[in-house]
Amino acid sequence: MNGKYLKGLGKLVFEHGRRAVILSVACVFAACSSGSDDAGSSPPVPPPPPPPAAPVASAGADRTVQELVVVDLTGAGTTDANGDTITYSWAQIAGTAVTLGTPGMRDTSFTAPDVTVGNPVTLTFELTASDPGGLFTTDTVDITVQEEPPPPASVTISGILRYEFVPPNNSCRGLNYDAIQSRPIRRATVQLLDATGMNLLGSIVSGDNGAYSFTVDSSTDYIIRVRAELKDPSWDVEVRNNVDTSGSPPALENRPVYAMDQPFNSGIANNPGMDLTATTGWGGDAYTAVRVAAPFAILDSIYSAIQFVAAEDAGANFPPLDAFWSADNKAASPTDIDAGDLPTSFYNGDSQLFLLGMDGGDTEEFDDHVITHEWSHYFEDNFSRSDSIGGSHFIGRDLLDKRVSFGEGFADAMSAMTLDDPLYCDTSGFRNQSGFGVNMENSNTNNDGWFDEVSVFEIIYDLWDTNNDGVDNSNIGFGPIYDVMVGPQVTTPAFTSIFSFATYLKQQNPGQAAFIDSLLIDHGIVANGIDIFGDSETNDGPGTPPDVLALYTDITLGATTNICVNSQFDDDRDGNKLSEHRYLRLNLESNSVVTFNMTANPAPSQPSAGFDCSADPDDPENSEHADPDYLVWRGGDLYWIGFGCEPNSEVSTTDGFLGPGQYVIDINDFRHEDEDSPAGYPEQVCYDFTAN
Repeated sequence: MNGKYLKGLGKLVFEHGRRAVILSVACVFAACSSGSDDAGSSPPVPPPPPPPAAPVASAGADRTVQELVVVDLTGAGTTDANGDTITYSWAQIAGTAVTLGTPGMRDTSFTAPDVTVGNPVTLTFELTASDPGGLFTTDTVDITVQEEPPPPASVTISGILRYEFVPPNNSCRGLNYDAIQSRPIRRATVQLLDATGMNLLGSIVSGDNGAYSFTVDSSTDYIIRVRAELKDPSWDVEVRNNVDTSGSPPALENRPVYAMDQPFNSGIANNPGMDLTATTGWGGDAYTAVRVAAPFAILDSIYSAIQFVAAEDAGANFPPLDAFWSADNKAASPTDIDAGDLPTSFYNGDSQLFLLGMDGGDTEEFDDHVITHEWSHYFEDNFSRSDSIGGSHFIGRDLLDKRVSFGEGFADAMSAMTLDDPLYCDTSGFRNQSGFGVNMENSNTNNDGWFDEVSVFEIIYDLWDTNNDGVDNSNIGFGPIYDVMVGPQVTTPAFTSIFSFATYLKQQNPGQAAFIDSLLIDHGIVANGIDIFGDSETNDGPGTPPDVLALYTDITLGATTNICVNSQFDDDRDGNKLSEHRYLRLNLESNSVVTFNMTANPAPSQPSAGFDCSADPDDPENSEHADPDYLVWRGGDLYWIGFGCEPNSEVSTTDGFLGPGQYVIDINDFRHEDEDSPAGYPEQVCYDFTAN
């Protein structure tokens, strides 16, 4: 560093300080000798403090507010370089006069004045910020006040409707409440009502994603009501409460439809998030709240079934259906639907299905296979034809009347196809932790045959599914199955069974005949030469029991045929098991008035002297005698019934002509399904049958 620079620096410092500072700085820049104490020099003097500076006031940014609202003012942005304590003072310097709440504080507020439409006003406020030395600065802020816009005349409220669904545990052992799913409420009726709930203001249908939307008056109280019903030009389904213990209940079809209500105020802004969820009501060990989800779960299972059929036949029309469910519905005998006492979950053949629901017993709302199984009976009854006599049956255990085995097996398979899930679950029990499951792909049965529900559902499901396993190495899809069910099965001269179904299926799909045959053979059914009556069938069940084959016995006018019915496979007097009903065929060549005579031979007992035909046939006094019954059908239509209480005999004459054609006759002994029959009533009862 040169001396000239040092001299200049010393002069600069001298002008602002003492000479001692010059010497110190000169020594530093002259590189003083190392180790020199320079005892004659003075210690450095710190620089003087900066000169006093005023605070910098900040009143905030200008802004616009609505009339009559409380407006906050703040000097929080004010600063002071010296770190002095600042005092604040607010004052209004322009605009309509208002009152400041705390004008001597950093923050204050005021209420914006009322203004007129289109005439906003600007209020100017000045903030003064002062330090203890009296230095100060000011800043201003403009607050523009405008009239609050009027609320909109209408707003849109919308959202998603959902219900909680509880899936089954592994192996169908009850329900898994730890894995509750949220599913959309699809295609349900959504109503807009006034606040009283008495006046309907609008109605729409929720989307397949559960979406709904209404445009309503703003700032108004309303109720959203979601009804457990499907309404469409092609279908009409309602989930109703069957229980009514008032003593004078309305007809079943007029019982109340379940619904979910949500009151709300529309407000002054669109609300796109007004979602509603129907909850299970589960409390951990039992249901402790209203089970709002139940009817919507039932409805959604039925909708899945409808959509499955509609996907095959877009023009399909579904007759009205009522589904009855109640938390009071339980399995009980005798049946009392008004009290909730049902034999089980069932379809009644009159477009009504009934579902159990009592907590701790058997609840069906989340057993979607059970629901769609019962719906499949509705489908068979309304789209096709069902000759099933119904009654109790246990999957994989019972040997059934051929009409029952087909009807139940078809409904099982249909439920699996509808839900695209081969595992049929039926949960029940305390805490809903019991139940059973049957897999349509690999169920086991020791009783393969036309009388076995499992054989029937595996054949039909394997026709549809695309999995290859064993002889199931192809598939035909639902279309051919549907075509048979709504086509020739409707008018078949035989009783509906796997025989009529398979025969027509092969006729309409000759290219798949070998595949169809392989499935039949795999389940113990004779495929070669199969016909609608099963005349070629040789499988009469385990152990070669009597009174099973031939499936139909031909009779002619004037001839007497001896034929036996047998309850050998019915331990519970259900009356629907293999060999309890036998079938006759009668061909009439011309219009005929026919007398049918069915008489026990030999008779299980002789009528007592006090036998009264007018007495209740269920009376134990009359129950030791045979009670023959017969029904005469043609093409699915019932032409004549022989029901009566004459002991050991049933004789009746048609009250008009029977036209020419082939008739099939179902005969049975009522005692085989009569709970009052004595314990020793014989399994086998034989009859002479004559048509004259």
